[in-house]
Amino acid sequence: MAKNTIYVTGHKNPDTDSIVSAMAYAYLKQQLGYDAVAVRIGHLNQETEFILNLFNEFAPPYVRDIRTRVRDIDFDDVVTCRQDTNLDEALRLMKDAKKKVIAVLDEENDLVGMATISDISKPLIDDEVGTAKIIGAINIGCLAAFLNAELLHQGSQPRSNGQIILAMSAKTLDQDCRDRIVITTDNAELQKKAISGGAAVLMLAEGARPSEEILVLAQKHGCSVIVSDLSGYRLAQRIYYAAPISMIMSTKLKIFRCDDYIDDVKQVINKSRFRSYPVLDSRNHVVGMLSRYHLFKHASRNLILVDHNELSQSIEGVEEASVLEIIDHHRLGGIKTAGPITVRFERVGCCATIITEMFREKEVEIPEDLAGLLCCAIISDTVNFHSVTCTKKDIDTAGYLAELGNIDLDDLGPKILAAGASLSNRSCHAIFHNDLKIFMVSRTQVAVAQSNVVDFESALVIRDEMKKLMKNYAQDSGCGIVMMSFTLIDGSGSYVLSEGREVRRISEMLRKNGSEVDGFTFLPGVISRKQQIIPMITDALEEA
Repeated sequence: MAKNTIYVTGHKNPDTDSIVSAMAYAYLKQQLGYDAVAVRIGHLNQETEFILNLFNEFAPPYVRDIRTRVRDIDFDDVVTCRQDTNLDEALRLMKDAKKKVIAVLDEENDLVGMATISDISKPLIDDEVGTAKIIGAINIGCLAAFLNAELLHQGSQPRSNGQIILAMSAKTLDQDCRDRIVITTDNAELQKKAISGGAAVLMLAEGARPSEEILVLAQKHGCSVIVSDLSGYRLAQRIYYAAPISMIMSTKLKIFRCDDYIDDVKQVINKSRFRSYPVLDSRNHVVGMLSRYHLFKHASRNLILVDHNELSQSIEGVEEASVLEIIDHHRLGGIKTAGPITVRFERVGCCATIITEMFREKEVEIPEDLAGLLCCAIISDTVNFHSVTCTKKDIDTAGYLAELGNIDLDDLGPKILAAGASLSNRSCHAIFHNDLKIFMVSRTQVAVAQSNVVDFESALVIRDEMKKLMKNYAQDSGCGIVMMSFTLIDGSGSYVLSEGREVRRISEMLRKNGSEVDGFTFLPGVISRKQQIIPMITDALEEA
């Protein structure tokens, strides 16, 4: 997801109106200069697939949720090095990149540690023992190469104990030299004393050259001899920085991945002491560094809701998004927003009718294929103009779109409804979840699924399996009432099944408004979920 894009989405388990309205409104916003894109939060039903195929259109991309992830925010680029990189080179890399932290990788480019400028400098300031341990890890041959010095003799010990003696004056060397690095000048007596005292390395500064006698003595005692043009003090300063970064890096890391949600990351960081955190991609390769600053400056997703306004029907994470607009033709479901937004509700049978009107208001031309899609959405949502929700505006708008899209309404209407009404080759699970909406009615969670059918017999053959599925769904979801409405495409009514622990509260309503038919309740003339079924359930629950 792009960072500044406006996402336009319909509801879960989208129908044709939800999909097409999102596509059309995203296109309208684009023509008005906005970076907008349509998305869907559910799978297409067979009617919508049929309609999209008619116009050779692709469905909007599927998005599971709108919550901001790590990959969606601006985090810092990362500086990397290998485990054997010396501290001097690591500092140079950080300085060149103007970074205070470096990621340490192994041969497979996997993250093994992190180091900061503070990690590198801290041992020098207040940890003499720690500094000696770090220097002791430096291979003597590598040390000579790092100092650009000449290794005249490689002793028997590959490393020192990390302690340094700087003996630059002619006075007697009175310190214990065993296994240490002794830095001195051309004083032969000091050189002999250091070698005889068991020094691991004799380092001659300022270009001093040892005599043949000194080299023979060094060979006898297994002492390495290094010659450098640097001063003794400069050598003492530089030795530490030859150590591999693996000696000071932190291996106890708190990492985040690109797909982690920002809200989850915030909770972790608020309990942590680190300043920067590595970000890994799906291959476990480090791609950046995240800090508290990035979390404070990130913005929420921009979102426009069409054909719905209830949180239970919207995209996951809608509470964390910045909802800019709502365009709908359903009841107001009590959605809350962080600030004022643009809202457009109209009492029409289809959201596509409202979207079409907005095109005309903005004087934006509707392309022929989009006009066809909008027209089909109206046909679908009004059940070919038979629904009680259908208005004159819906009919007039469909006629206007039919002209733009070169559509024969009389021919196309029945085909669209038939495409969506076939239950053959579809599982009960697919039929139930295809157009399922959840409502909160009088503190009771109510789930109502709806599917168009050509005749009663097609619903009857799956009755028992559907009731079992509904009963399990009621138990798993916590919904007090679960209803499945099989709506006849001729507009004559709906056959409904009901399950759930609260279903007794609507039994009287069903009895008064319908009749029992082979385990179903037939509700004559009832084909609209939002204007007929939900109001009936609401009245029953409020009276119970």
